[in-house]
Amino acid sequence: CLAPEVDRRYDRLYAYLQDDVSQRRPSVNLMVNLLGGDVVERFAVWERLQPDRPLRANHLIETVPDPSQATPTFLAHHLKLDHRIVLYLLGDTTVDPRLKHTVTLQMPSDMKTRVVEVPETLRLAMENALQNDPPIVHLHGANGTGRKSAAEAVCARYDIPLITADLNLMKELDIPVQLAWELALREAALNNAALLLYNWDACLNQSDLQPPADLWKAVERYPRVVFLSGSESFEPLDPERTRKLLRINFSMPAYEIRFAAWREALQSSNVNLSDERLDELASKFKLTGSQISLAVHTATDLAASRGEEATIEDLISGAQAHSSLKLGRLAKRIVPRFAWGDLILPPDRIEVLREICARIRYGHVVNDSWGFSHRVAAAPGVTALFAGESGTGKTLAAEVIAHDLGLLLYKIDLSAVVSKYIGETEKNLSVIFDEAHQSNAVLFFDEADALFGKRSEVKDAHDRYANLEVAYLLQQLEIYEGVAILATNLRQNLDEAFTRRLSFLVDFPFPEREYREKLWVSHFPSEAPLGMDVDLYELSDRFSLAGGNIRNAAIASAYLAAADGGQITMAHLRHAIKREHQKMGRLLDDDY
Repeated sequence: CLAPEVDRRYDRLYAYLQDDVSQRRPSVNLMVNLLGGDVVERFAVWERLQPDRPLRANHLIETVPDPSQATPTFLAHHLKLDHRIVLYLLGDTTVDPRLKHTVTLQMPSDMKTRVVEVPETLRLAMENALQNDPPIVHLHGANGTGRKSAAEAVCARYDIPLITADLNLMKELDIPVQLAWELALREAALNNAALLLYNWDACLNQSDLQPPADLWKAVERYPRVVFLSGSESFEPLDPERTRKLLRINFSMPAYEIRFAAWREALQSSNVNLSDERLDELASKFKLTGSQISLAVHTATDLAASRGEEATIEDLISGAQAHSSLKLGRLAKRIVPRFAWGDLILPPDRIEVLREICARIRYGHVVNDSWGFSHRVAAAPGVTALFAGESGTGKTLAAEVIAHDLGLLLYKIDLSAVVSKYIGETEKNLSVIFDEAHQSNAVLFFDEADALFGKRSEVKDAHDRYANLEVAYLLQQLEIYEGVAILATNLRQNLDEAFTRRLSFLVDFPFPEREYREKLWVSHFPSEAPLGMDVDLYELSDRFSLAGGNIRNAAIASAYLAAADGGQITMAHLRHAIKREHQKMGRLLDDDY
């Protein structure tokens, strides 16, 4: 089949052999006659040219119907080499141009390792592959956790070429997706290479997370190591599986690797930063190597727009930009604005809140440097319960913590997450924590008592599933590496088994007169035109209002004064306070 592709003189030879001047390429009939002796051998040749046999299934040759016949038989079809195979036989190692930018070939000498740890199980699997049947290796983890780098590093170590195919990008090609991955498998076979199917999740059926049957069979048939790189877990429903499926989990990089990645990315962008500031970034933001690179690029772009060098504030903004959650209706993003000076609480409560920040800020020192993570089975993050009446400052405290840590805040209303349909609550919680594990944010679960009420005695199926929902959330909280804050108005509804699992429990008391006066003062900016008759001491002494109610009354009085075109007076404040009492279902004396 190669001969007529490289020398036209063979056209006449094939025409002579087939006794037909129009037959300038070898036909199926010619191959059967040349390679087959008796009937059995002729049939064997005929069978090897069928679509499901390797020559055609791997797109090595094509069969082209004789154009001179209206309905040619299979024997009358011509055999033609695929153009990529022609080039390969002539020594060209270029990847099939139909695959464009979706498939790359890397030789062992081309693959360079960066800051990445190769799991021991992966190294052992490659050693086994050199001696026995090579496995299919599922590299499971979030984007940027080093899955691709680990595959490259281990192939370089064992001198194996690597073909990488991006299944997500293949959807954009001009050829059918099935043909694209078949050609990718062929490229791997031509180069005797290991195969990395990147973005494996893109081919999984969304309903059952199953790969296409044809693709899975092709993967199983491929004789060398196949890496499947994705973030979804899957279990192929193949009772006749012949290859071992090895699963290797890639977690977010540890503090030391994050520190080194920040330093490398900053040096590449000519940004100078002290080790103290590097420590702040590496400890606060649990980013992957690729996210850190993107964060630095974002920061330098921000600084360049001002004509300046990147600052720590730019880097924090860049890190936040590449660690936000995609939670849609399940959460509300809050950009923290308030600091410690805005929080009016008893000193012992402020002290506990600062301890929460210290737990996150110095977690890598205690757990990693001092080795506590190897000795104590403790949660990697911080789980805190804020308990108190509505308006006592729970949301504000969560915002202050996020602001102090330089993190975004996501407010999640658990009453909206909880569903009456069995399994839906767990599904919603799974979405939240799957995103949260890949981001760096403070999670603030409001209305926690909607789910964390006293777990009831199991009397029916509904009670059993309600308890399972609580157990599922407790499990997720124990493995979450960030800050998760739960807010409740009804602490008495929480059982001891739940509160034992908390890192911190902070009671937000109803403000006494002293703190109510401070709250009144704090809600009026210095520019606000307060009248001479305003007596904030009297208001704080006479009216037992929580901080949220005081805020509402202060703002309402300002609008009333603006409408009257004058100063904020006691009359405006009394009117606003009356409205707050009406909202709470309380009545004031008529003479006030």
